[in-house]
Amino acid sequence: MKDNIVSNKEMRSRRLRRDIFGRRTDPVSLPDVKRHGLDYPLLIAVVLLCAFGLLMLFSASYYYAQSYKGDGLYYVRRQLVYMLVGIGVMIGLSYVPYTLYSKRIVNCIIYIALIILLVIVLAFGRTAQGAQRWIAIGPITIQPSEFTKFVLVIVLANYMARNRTYMKNFVSGLLIPGILTMLPCVLILLQPNLSMVIIIAIVFIVMVSLGGCNPKQLAVCFLLGLGGGLTYVFLKGGYQLERITMAWKSWEEILKYSGDETYQIVQSLYAFANGGLFGQGLDASRQKLLFLPYRESDYILPIIAEELGFVAVLLLLACYFFVIHRGYRIARRCSDRFGSLLAAGMTSILAVQVIINVAVVSGMMPATGQTLPFISSGGTSLAAFLASIGIVLNVSRYTEKNKADRV
Repeated sequence: MKDNIVSNKEMRSRRLRRDIFGRRTDPVSLPDVKRHGLDYPLLIAVVLLCAFGLLMLFSASYYYAQSYKGDGLYYVRRQLVYMLVGIGVMIGLSYVPYTLYSKRIVNCIIYIALIILLVIVLAFGRTAQGAQRWIAIGPITIQPSEFTKFVLVIVLANYMARNRTYMKNFVSGLLIPGILTMLPCVLILLQPNLSMVIIIAIVFIVMVSLGGCNPKQLAVCFLLGLGGGLTYVFLKGGYQLERITMAWKSWEEILKYSGDETYQIVQSLYAFANGGLFGQGLDASRQKLLFLPYRESDYILPIIAEELGFVAVLLLLACYFFVIHRGYRIARRCSDRFGSLLAAGMTSILAVQVIINVAVVSGMMPATGQTLPFISSGGTSLAAFLASIGIVLNVSRYTEKNKADRV
């Protein structure tokens, strides 16, 4: 008799919700494991990356900031403020149950808020280097597109957790997630910020792949999207087309070309060559003396290579690998599908951006203008990545320590 009695808690856990078409879907709830401490190795690694980034930012930016801003610590002070705020947000979010983001009302609020911010950027945003990407609030500037990839991970993870059974269907598995992704991408493309759209597209592919979409359908959509993207670039022309065509040229042709599109990569490779194995010494870079543009942001890795050497770059990449490994480890050990997808998506953003930045500064792909996470100058980017790590840390509180299942 007792065996046939099902508790209310068990009934609630078995109850299936319905999606926008009224179909039954999987519930989203905290995994049935004991809450424990967060992943301290991940936390410590991220804090160390931020501290190292602040040191290298001081070295890379001091000469330029003193020459053009009248304050050698201009970039360091700004980064320090964002870093302290970001670390506070990261620790705070590590205590917020991640299932809060699975609520439909929360998803709607953050998604609509993101769209509104992107529209405000187009209407009233600040323009710099030919792009309108920032909102200025007094001395603070915010780049809403930096938050887009993280918001989309939350929205897509929630959607795919609720619709696991229907992810093989084209409409449920690709069309609806694609529409949710395309709307902010169109607004970002109008800024213009093609590199951010590329990163979002890669993260979208990762997310729907983890969510269980049909691989053949995804391959067709990828080819169509790639063709559409290249067509857009070729029809628009300008600096974006120049960067792509330069990537196809040989090193001898690049050295002969005097355009701005190759200047950065040539100076970047000079910095790598000057550094050798063990570098010229901290604060001894020559390329940062106004030879290499964006030395404090997109191209800070070549300065690290020149001052500390190739060995230091390898150690830095090893630290990134450790953080990414811990993130995916948390995703594998979370027994809740939403938490697993959430941690995997946030970690994938970090992995994609590190790979792209390294590929750009080493000449393996065209310049994109994306920062090196936790290291480059860029307050919005730093705060957004720290917040995402806070969410991953909260997921780590609900993992099964011996569980190693796939997402």
